[in-house]
Amino acid sequence: FGMSILVLAYAVTHLSGGHMNCAVTFSLVIGGALPWYQGVMHVVMQLLGSMIGAGILVAIFPCDMDKTGNLGSNVVSERFGYGRALVAEVVGTFLLCTVVWQVAVSKLSRAMAIGFAVFIANIVLLPIDGCSINPTRSFGPAIVSHIRGCSNYTAGGLRDLWIMWVGPLLGAVLAAGVKVFFRPVVLGKPALAQVQEELAAAPDTGADGVEEARNFE
Repeated sequence: FGMSILVLAYAVTHLSGGHMNCAVTFSLVIGGALPWYQGVMHVVMQLLGSMIGAGILVAIFPCDMDKTGNLGSNVVSERFGYGRALVAEVVGTFLLCTVVWQVAVSKLSRAMAIGFAVFIANIVLLPIDGCSINPTRSFGPAIVSHIRGCSNYTAGGLRDLWIMWVGPLLGAVLAAGVKVFFRPVVLGKPALAQVQEELAAAPDTGADGVEEARNFE
């Protein structure tokens, strides 16, 4: 899954900024690197894409070939429970968003690190809840598989969907807070204002600068 994110980031960043995760988009909006109206449009398109993607899975896999029974929806394992799953989603998304802030917004080496951050989160979270760290990824399969109503439908995707929203969004806010407030600041200047000035002053080169602050998930 991490490799898929890496490939997609390279493939579509020059078209849309590579926003595929509404938690990362939310973190960039909260941290002042992305205008709120652009963030809203990204999220709308992300949710639509999630639904379309789940629909494509329906077109490819008949019910009896869907071994998950729910198009791969994120479901919390009974062995871990909601509390541990929530913490895991917060930490996993915090890791991803922090990497995005440090390597995309700070203009260092980019997509490879982000892909590996997703890979690491998946290694840890897969047995807990299938690893969301992206409400957009969880939304489409949960909705579409429930509507599809296969005889082998595995319940839990809709029931546990709130975990896949609350956890990642909390992690996104924490990452934005770390980026904005735990950095060197000009004496007497608010940290958020400093970040916004740096982004505004950065050269718009397409690969770096302001545009890079809006790239990569």
